[in-house]
Amino acid sequence: MILKVKDLRKFYGEKAAVDGISFEVEKGEIFAILGPNGAGKTTTLKCITGLRRKNSGEIELNGTFTYLPEEKKLYPYLRVKEIIDLFEKIGKDFNKKNCLELLERYRIDLNEKVTNLSHGMRTILYLSLVFSENVDLYILDEPTWGLDPLVRNEMLENVRTLTFEGKSVLYTSHVLAEVEKIADRVAIMKEGKIILTGSLDDIKSSYGLVVSKEDLNGYLLKTLKSGEKVYLMKKEEAPEGVEIEEATFEDIFKAIVRGERNDR
Repeated sequence: MILKVKDLRKFYGEKAAVDGISFEVEKGEIFAILGPNGAGKTTTLKCITGLRRKNSGEIELNGTFTYLPEEKKLYPYLRVKEIIDLFEKIGKDFNKKNCLELLERYRIDLNEKVTNLSHGMRTILYLSLVFSENVDLYILDEPTWGLDPLVRNEMLENVRTLTFEGKSVLYTSHVLAEVEKIADRVAIMKEGKIILTGSLDDIKSSYGLVVSKEDLNGYLLKTLKSGEKVYLMKKEEAPEGVEIEEATFEDIFKAIVRGERNDR
Protein backbone atom coordinates (compact mmCIF):
# COMPACT_ATOMS: atom_id res chain seq x y z
CA MET A 1 0.00 0.00 0.00
CA ILE A 2 1.50 3.30 -1.13
CA LEU A 3 -1.38 5.59 -0.09
CA LYS A 4 -4.18 5.26 2.43
CA VAL A 5 -6.92 7.87 2.80
CA LYS A 6 -9.38 7.37 5.65
CA ASP A 7 -12.49 9.42 6.39
CA LEU A 8 -11.06 12.54 4.72
CA ARG A 9 -13.08 15.73 5.11
CA LYS A 10 -12.46 19.20 3.73
CA PHE A 11 -14.85 22.11 4.16
CA TYR A 12 -14.96 25.49 2.46
CA GLY A 13 -17.05 27.46 4.90
CA GLU A 14 -20.03 25.24 5.66
CA LYS A 15 -19.83 23.34 2.37
CA ALA A 16 -18.19 19.92 2.42
CA ALA A 17 -16.01 19.68 -0.68
CA VAL A 18 -14.79 16.26 0.49
CA ASP A 19 -17.13 14.45 2.83
CA GLY A 20 -15.65 11.45 4.61
CA ILE A 21 -14.03 9.49 1.78
CA SER A 22 -11.73 6.50 2.17
CA PHE A 23 -9.63 4.59 -0.36
CA GLU A 24 -6.21 2.99 -0.82
CA VAL A 25 -3.73 2.90 -3.68
CA GLU A 26 -1.58 -0.20 -3.95
CA LYS A 27 1.98 -0.37 -5.18
CA GLY A 28 2.15 -0.78 -8.95
CA GLU A 29 -1.48 0.11 -9.70
CA ILE A 30 -3.34 2.93 -11.44
CA PHE A 31 -6.22 4.27 -9.37
CA ALA A 32 -8.59 6.73 -11.06
CA ILE A 33 -10.99 9.15 -9.40
CA LEU A 34 -13.97 10.09 -11.57
CA GLY A 35 -16.88 12.42 -11.10
CA PRO A 36 -18.68 15.48 -12.42
CA ASN A 37 -17.36 19.01 -11.95
CA GLY A 38 -17.47 19.99 -8.29
CA ALA A 39 -17.41 16.39 -7.07
CA GLY A 40 -14.31 17.00 -4.92
CA LYS A 41 -11.69 15.25 -7.04
CA THR A 42 -9.14 18.09 -7.24
CA THR A 43 -9.64 19.03 -3.57
CA THR A 44 -8.92 15.41 -2.63
CA LEU A 45 -5.62 15.47 -4.52
CA LYS A 46 -4.67 18.84 -3.01
CA CYS A 47 -5.30 17.51 0.50
CA ILE A 48 -3.09 14.50 -0.22
CA THR A 49 -0.27 16.69 -1.54
CA GLY A 50 -0.58 19.19 1.31
CA LEU A 51 -1.73 22.07 -0.88
CA ARG A 52 -4.99 22.16 1.09
CA ARG A 53 -5.31 21.61 4.81
CA LYS A 54 -7.79 18.85 5.63
CA ASN A 55 -10.38 19.38 8.34
CA SER A 56 -10.26 15.79 9.53
CA GLY A 57 -9.30 12.29 8.52
CA GLU A 58 -6.06 10.43 7.93
CA ILE A 59 -3.67 10.46 4.98
CA GLU A 60 -0.84 7.91 5.03
CA LEU A 61 1.65 8.23 2.19
CA ASN A 62 4.43 5.65 2.11
CA GLY A 63 6.97 7.01 -0.31
CA THR A 64 7.84 9.96 -2.51
CA PHE A 65 5.40 11.62 -4.89
CA THR A 66 5.11 14.20 -7.64
CA TYR A 67 2.04 16.18 -8.65
CA LEU A 68 0.59 17.39 -11.92
CA PRO A 69 -2.06 20.05 -11.13
CA GLU A 70 -5.33 20.53 -12.98
CA GLU A 71 -4.22 23.97 -14.19
CA LYS A 72 -1.01 23.46 -16.12
CA LYS A 73 0.55 26.74 -15.03
CA LEU A 74 4.30 27.27 -15.16
CA TYR A 75 6.31 30.48 -14.95
CA PRO A 76 4.99 32.12 -18.16
CA TYR A 77 7.97 34.31 -19.03
CA LEU A 78 10.64 31.67 -18.52
CA ARG A 79 11.89 29.76 -21.53
CA VAL A 80 11.33 26.03 -21.71
CA LYS A 81 15.02 25.31 -21.09
CA GLU A 82 14.92 27.55 -18.00
CA ILE A 83 11.94 25.60 -16.64
CA ILE A 84 13.90 22.38 -17.16
CA ASP A 85 16.93 23.82 -15.35
CA LEU A 86 14.65 24.82 -12.47
CA PHE A 87 13.16 21.33 -12.22
CA GLU A 88 16.63 19.85 -12.28
CA LYS A 89 17.35 21.80 -9.09
CA ILE A 90 14.08 21.24 -7.24
CA GLY A 91 12.76 17.99 -8.73
CA LYS A 92 12.90 14.57 -7.12
CA ASP A 93 15.62 12.47 -8.75
CA PHE A 94 15.00 14.36 -11.99
CA ASN A 95 16.16 12.75 -15.25
CA LYS A 96 16.96 15.70 -17.51
CA LYS A 97 17.92 13.48 -20.45
CA ASN A 98 14.54 11.78 -20.41
CA CYS A 99 12.76 15.13 -20.27
CA LEU A 100 14.69 16.51 -23.22
CA GLU A 101 13.96 13.40 -25.28
CA LEU A 102 10.21 13.75 -24.65
CA LEU A 103 10.23 17.43 -25.61
CA GLU A 104 12.23 16.71 -28.74
CA ARG A 105 9.72 14.03 -29.73
CA TYR A 106 6.91 16.57 -29.59
CA ARG A 107 8.98 19.32 -31.19
CA ILE A 108 8.79 21.79 -28.35
CA ASP A 109 11.36 24.53 -28.81
CA LEU A 110 13.60 24.83 -25.76
CA ASN A 111 14.07 28.54 -26.43
CA GLU A 112 10.34 29.28 -26.53
CA LYS A 113 8.73 31.13 -23.63
CA VAL A 114 6.04 29.20 -21.76
CA THR A 115 3.49 31.95 -22.39
CA ASN A 116 3.79 31.35 -26.15
CA LEU A 117 2.99 27.64 -25.90
CA SER A 118 -0.50 26.37 -26.68
CA HIS A 119 -2.49 24.72 -23.91
CA GLY A 120 -1.66 21.28 -25.28
CA MET A 121 2.05 22.07 -25.52
CA ARG A 122 2.10 23.34 -21.92
CA THR A 123 0.48 20.07 -20.86
CA ILE A 124 3.14 18.09 -22.75
CA LEU A 125 5.86 20.19 -21.11
CA TYR A 126 4.44 19.64 -17.64
CA LEU A 127 3.97 15.91 -18.24
CA SER A 128 7.53 15.61 -19.54
CA LEU A 129 8.80 17.22 -16.35
CA VAL A 130 6.68 15.02 -14.07
CA PHE A 131 7.41 11.78 -15.95
CA SER A 132 11.11 12.54 -15.61
CA GLU A 133 10.98 12.48 -11.82
CA ASN A 134 11.75 9.17 -10.13
CA VAL A 135 9.13 8.83 -7.38
CA ASP A 136 6.89 6.16 -5.89
CA LEU A 137 3.52 7.81 -6.60
CA TYR A 138 2.50 10.02 -9.52
CA ILE A 139 -0.53 12.17 -8.68
CA LEU A 140 -2.03 13.47 -11.93
CA ASP A 141 -5.03 15.79 -12.18
CA GLU A 142 -6.58 15.64 -15.67
CA PRO A 143 -3.23 14.69 -17.28
CA THR A 144 -4.51 14.53 -20.88
CA TRP A 145 -6.69 17.65 -20.92
CA GLY A 146 -6.14 19.59 -24.15
CA LEU A 147 -4.11 16.90 -25.93
CA ASP A 148 -5.01 15.64 -29.37
CA PRO A 149 -6.03 11.94 -29.57
CA LEU A 150 -2.65 10.68 -30.82
CA VAL A 151 -0.62 12.44 -28.14
CA ARG A 152 -3.19 11.48 -25.50
CA ASN A 153 -2.76 7.80 -26.32
CA GLU A 154 1.02 8.09 -26.16
CA MET A 155 0.86 9.85 -22.80
CA LEU A 156 -1.49 7.19 -21.46
CA GLU A 157 1.02 4.59 -22.56
CA ASN A 158 3.67 6.47 -20.57
CA VAL A 159 1.38 6.36 -17.55
CA ARG A 160 0.92 2.61 -17.92
CA THR A 161 4.68 2.11 -18.35
CA LEU A 162 5.25 3.65 -14.92
CA THR A 163 3.52 0.70 -13.28
CA PHE A 164 5.83 -1.77 -15.06
CA GLU A 165 8.57 -0.28 -12.89
CA GLY A 166 6.53 -0.74 -9.70
CA LYS A 167 5.36 2.86 -9.57
CA SER A 168 1.82 3.85 -8.58
CA VAL A 169 -0.49 6.38 -10.20
CA LEU A 170 -3.43 8.29 -8.74
CA TYR A 171 -5.23 10.41 -11.25
CA THR A 172 -8.47 12.14 -12.16
CA SER A 173 -10.06 12.26 -15.57
CA HIS A 174 -13.34 13.17 -17.23
CA VAL A 175 -12.64 10.87 -20.20
CA LEU A 176 -14.23 7.51 -19.40
CA ALA A 177 -12.66 5.75 -22.37
CA GLU A 178 -9.14 6.48 -21.20
CA VAL A 179 -9.98 5.34 -17.67
CA GLU A 180 -11.21 2.03 -19.05
CA LYS A 181 -8.02 1.74 -21.06
CA ILE A 182 -5.49 2.01 -18.26
CA ALA A 183 -7.05 2.11 -14.77
CA ASP A 184 -6.89 -0.91 -12.49
CA ARG A 185 -9.42 0.44 -9.99
CA VAL A 186 -11.72 3.44 -9.89
CA ALA A 187 -13.64 5.54 -7.41
CA ILE A 188 -16.64 7.57 -8.56
CA MET A 189 -17.24 10.75 -6.56
CA LYS A 190 -20.34 12.91 -6.33
CA GLU A 191 -20.89 15.89 -4.03
CA GLY A 192 -17.81 15.10 -1.98
CA LYS A 193 -18.58 11.43 -1.42
CA ILE A 194 -17.37 8.22 -3.03
CA ILE A 195 -20.51 6.50 -4.30
CA LEU A 196 -18.87 3.52 -6.00
CA THR A 197 -15.41 1.99 -5.96
CA GLY A 198 -13.77 -1.19 -7.18
CA SER A 199 -12.00 -2.77 -10.11
CA LEU A 200 -13.47 -2.03 -13.53
CA ASP A 201 -14.07 -5.71 -14.23
CA ASP A 202 -15.91 -6.22 -10.93
CA ILE A 203 -18.04 -3.11 -11.42
CA LYS A 204 -19.04 -4.01 -14.98
CA SER A 205 -19.79 -7.63 -14.05
CA SER A 206 -21.95 -6.57 -11.10
CA TYR A 207 -24.39 -4.30 -12.93
CA GLY A 208 -26.81 -4.83 -15.79
CA LEU A 209 -29.61 -3.03 -17.64
CA VAL A 210 -33.27 -3.96 -17.41
CA VAL A 211 -35.98 -2.55 -19.69
CA SER A 212 -39.43 -2.42 -18.15
CA LYS A 213 -42.76 -0.62 -18.37
CA GLU A 214 -43.07 -1.06 -14.62
CA ASP A 215 -41.21 0.91 -11.99
CA LEU A 216 -38.28 -1.13 -10.68
CA ASN A 217 -35.73 -0.75 -7.93
CA GLY A 218 -32.62 0.71 -9.53
CA TYR A 219 -31.08 3.74 -11.16
CA LEU A 220 -33.09 5.20 -14.03
CA LEU A 221 -30.75 5.52 -17.01
CA LYS A 222 -33.24 6.73 -19.62
CA THR A 223 -36.83 6.57 -20.82
CA LEU A 224 -37.42 5.19 -24.31
CA LYS A 225 -39.84 6.67 -26.86
CA SER A 226 -42.04 3.66 -26.26
CA GLY A 227 -42.45 4.76 -22.65
CA GLU A 228 -40.39 1.89 -21.32
CA LYS A 229 -37.68 2.72 -18.82
CA VAL A 230 -34.12 1.48 -18.76
CA TYR A 231 -32.84 0.78 -15.25
CA LEU A 232 -29.34 0.08 -14.03
CA MET A 233 -29.30 -2.39 -11.20
CA LYS A 234 -27.13 -4.96 -9.58
CA LYS A 235 -27.67 -8.24 -11.36
CA GLU A 236 -28.41 -10.01 -8.09
CA GLU A 237 -31.25 -7.54 -7.40
CA ALA A 238 -32.95 -7.92 -10.78
CA PRO A 239 -36.47 -9.47 -10.69
CA GLU A 240 -36.69 -13.13 -11.62
CA GLY A 241 -37.47 -13.87 -15.23
CA VAL A 242 -36.44 -10.48 -16.66
CA GLU A 243 -33.81 -10.14 -19.36
CA ILE A 244 -30.62 -8.47 -18.16
CA GLU A 245 -28.49 -6.68 -20.75
CA GLU A 246 -24.82 -5.91 -20.31
CA ALA A 247 -24.08 -2.37 -19.06
CA THR A 248 -21.13 -0.38 -20.32
CA PHE A 249 -19.00 1.53 -17.87
CA GLU A 250 -20.45 4.72 -19.36
CA ASP A 251 -23.97 3.46 -18.60
CA ILE A 252 -22.97 2.73 -15.01
CA PHE A 253 -21.26 6.08 -14.55
CA LYS A 254 -24.13 8.11 -15.99
CA ALA A 255 -26.85 6.32 -14.06
CA ILE A 256 -25.10 6.40 -10.69
CA VAL A 257 -23.84 9.98 -10.96
CA ARG A 258 -27.28 11.18 -12.08
CA GLY A 259 -28.61 9.44 -8.98
CA GLU A 260 -32.21 9.02 -10.04
CA ARG A 261 -32.78 6.01 -7.85
CA ASN A 262 -36.20 4.41 -7.72
CA ASP A 263 -36.92 2.44 -4.55
CA ARG A 264 -40.31 0.84 -4.59
